[in-house]
Amino acid sequence: MLKTQTIRGAQWIDVESPTAADFDSVVSHTGIDSQALADMLAPSIRHKIEFGEKHAYLIFHFPAFKDSSTDDAAYELDFIIGENYIVTVHYEKVDLFDELTETNFSDDNISPRNSVFFGLIDILLSNFEEKLVEIDHRLRDVEKHMFSGKENRTIFDLSEIVRHLVDFKKITAVYPEIFASLEEKGISTFGKEFSELARMTGERFTKLHEKLTMLSETSHDLRETNNSLLSTKQNASMKNLTIVTIVASVIMGSILVWIELFLK
Repeated sequence: MLKTQTIRGAQWIDVESPTAADFDSVVSHTGIDSQALADMLAPSIRHKIEFGEKHAYLIFHFPAFKDSSTDDAAYELDFIIGENYIVTVHYEKVDLFDELTETNFSDDNISPRNSVFFGLIDILLSNFEEKLVEIDHRLRDVEKHMFSGKENRTIFDLSEIVRHLVDFKKITAVYPEIFASLEEKGISTFGKEFSELARMTGERFTKLHEKLTMLSETSHDLRETNNSLLSTKQNASMKNLTIVTIVASVIMGSILVWIELFLK
């Protein structure tokens, strides 16, 4: 399915689960060679960035965290950046794109093409930030449950949180390299403004990565604390069980002695 919007004179072509007809339409809009386009837009499990004389091609993978209909940890989003157009290609629905209009890209201080591309990246990073905030809230809930005698429950909650954080780190590990490449190589293809916006975007992701690192460390500390609480509770239970066993043994021994005396 293909949708086209004109935003301040730049075209945004968004393609979901592309068909042959969609490819033909993208070729007609962009002038990119059809075989090159087909090679570019084949699904890939790897991030990728390539620069041509007048365009750039990127494969991003973004953390899904409940956004994927297939329960995958990430979803793929491909970009083709041209002189006055942006093409986005994805292989499942991206809900973030449904309600976007020209008002979401209203920065008149930058070129229309840059406004659309970096506006989309900004929206995706904001969504990633929201995911980190949700993880933060979950960790706070885990901490509250942990110290209210629900250590067994928090084992499973923490395991799920840690799994998501590990996925986030794996998926975004290559982002600094991508943003650095956009900054360094983008200046010759798209100019100084593009390069500067790439630098600013890279700096924003660095702050998000610091937040991700902090959450990972917090989850590790909480897991260690939870294990200690469980161990303490289990030791106390074993101690109580041992005392009960000794007392029961003494009582049983006394009963047997009295029975033996009575029978004599």
